[in-house]
Amino acid sequence: MKVKMICMILAGGVLQGLGMSLFLFPHDIPSGGAAGVAVLFNYLFHIPHGISVWAVNVSMLFTALKWLEMRTFVGTLASITVTSVSVLIFDSAFPDVAANLWLDLAGGSLLLGLGIGLLYKYKISNGGFGALALMISIYRGGNPGNILLAINCVIFLITASIIAWAIVFQALICQLISTRVIDVIYQIRFASLPLLTPMYRKK
Repeated sequence: MKVKMICMILAGGVLQGLGMSLFLFPHDIPSGGAAGVAVLFNYLFHIPHGISVWAVNVSMLFTALKWLEMRTFVGTLASITVTSVSVLIFDSAFPDVAANLWLDLAGGSLLLGLGIGLLYKYKISNGGFGALALMISIYRGGNPGNILLAINCVIFLITASIIAWAIVFQALICQLISTRVIDVIYQIRFASLPLLTPMYRKK
């Protein structure tokens, strides 16, 4: 991997971890599909968020392995690991830091979208569901943020019977904010980095 890509993976992963650990998870707000599962596991079984995020994302990533170039696979695996380790570190260093719900929701959503958007600039996804969204975007067209929103909405509906409806509503707001940020950064990528080529194998 190039040094610039490694720096982008580190920055994107840490920004995601910061947004989830300090702003979203203290309010039990799932930031996406894998994070939704992590919130459920923490709620039901008290499993640390970082461990669940890593396990779910990696398992989803391996299901998409046949469509991914090795560099994309390794980069995504690295971003998942950086994000999960960041969540574990921030959870330990700053426990119970929840403040104003709506300010935390806005701040966490912006950090999340910025982190994922930086990864998408180099066609590195933020995890299993992100890999699926990026793959659909490349092969079928459309903004990856909108695709990711649709996938995550399904996850939120599944978890609605366990998590209070208010939390699911907050999660949808998080998705609306973060995916808008993702799409803005992704569109800038086409203008500023026109020579990048997809790192996905053709079927």
